[in-house]
Amino acid sequence: MEEQAKQVDNEPAGSDAVAQSTPPSGEDAAPGTGELFSPALLGQWFGVPMLIVGAIVGGAVLVVFLFGAPATDRERSIDSLLQTLEANSGKKSAGVLLPKEKELWQTALELTQRLENKDAELTEEEVGSVAARLVGIIRADMEAPPPYAATPAAGQAQESIRSRRLEFAIHALGRTECPAAVGPLIDIVRDGREPYVRVALQELGNLYEVPEARSAVETVMALLDSSDVPETLLTACTVLSVLAKGDDQQVVEALERTRLSRDGEVAWSAALAMARLGSAAGKSTLTDLLDRSFWEKGERYERRDESGAVHRYKMPAHRVDGLLIAAIDATANLDDPDLWVLIEQLKSDPSAVVRGRAVEAVEARLQG
Repeated sequence: MEEQAKQVDNEPAGSDAVAQSTPPSGEDAAPGTGELFSPALLGQWFGVPMLIVGAIVGGAVLVVFLFGAPATDRERSIDSLLQTLEANSGKKSAGVLLPKEKELWQTALELTQRLENKDAELTEEEVGSVAARLVGIIRADMEAPPPYAATPAAGQAQESIRSRRLEFAIHALGRTECPAAVGPLIDIVRDGREPYVRVALQELGNLYEVPEARSAVETVMALLDSSDVPETLLTACTVLSVLAKGDDQQVVEALERTRLSRDGEVAWSAALAMARLGSAAGKSTLTDLLDRSFWEKGERYERRDESGAVHRYKMPAHRVDGLLIAAIDATANLDDPDLWVLIEQLKSDPSAVVRGRAVEAVEARLQG
């Protein structure tokens, strides 16, 4: 199938404002470097669990770039970070001005980073307390009134930064890895407010080893029919692939409907999610995804600029490699002989990393 690829902050295929040119400098940098982790990147890598776990790395880089490195003084305890956020959450933040919002964003980021190594600072009981306090902060901020600002432009800027703070608070909740975090994350998904839905989805995916996270499957599956946001849809596909059971026919059917009714990365993500769940229903799409020429012809890479214009480029080489590897990894779950012929052919791919992954997949199949 001949779908168009989507990149961060873009719209579905068919957008009218289209400009064609060569990719801007730096486009071939490693994915996730210098930008907040995006669901589009998640979709391009199709939800390999360890990539989901790395969801906030790009965000840390962006915050440091824009506002300077967050405080890393270990004298500032996790409890102190929480107290700062609690003191400025909900209605209490109505009069908070832009410079303070930047500091609060950094505080939420630092808390998220510190919780990556929570076992070094917190007991299991303390982690549970942190999760409960974060739930309170998130709920208060979700209900908070618009920030005070002298002008509409200043208000918009402040609201954008406050939104980032809330996003990092949601990431921090996921980093606690507490079963008690699952329910509030599901509530955020049900609430339907973007971009928080996508952030909560990412964190539910991060919790794939927590048994309680499987209770999110029905809610996440419902998004496939109710959401029109491409980034949310492809993230939902990814999360289902790590939370659902392989024999859950309802999930497979929902993913197949999504594959047939959507295009670009959403359809690709749905096909590969089904493959990881053991279903070859998306075989026609998988056939394309295992073909280097499919990725290299045309202008499958799109990026929307600040004015809303969509720029189309050839898919960058490093992304082609990553997409082929993702396709190999997902398809390796299937026994379809036609698809395995395509994996065999990738053993002769021009890219050493793609060749290596294809060889590994074939050898693992022979040994298994």
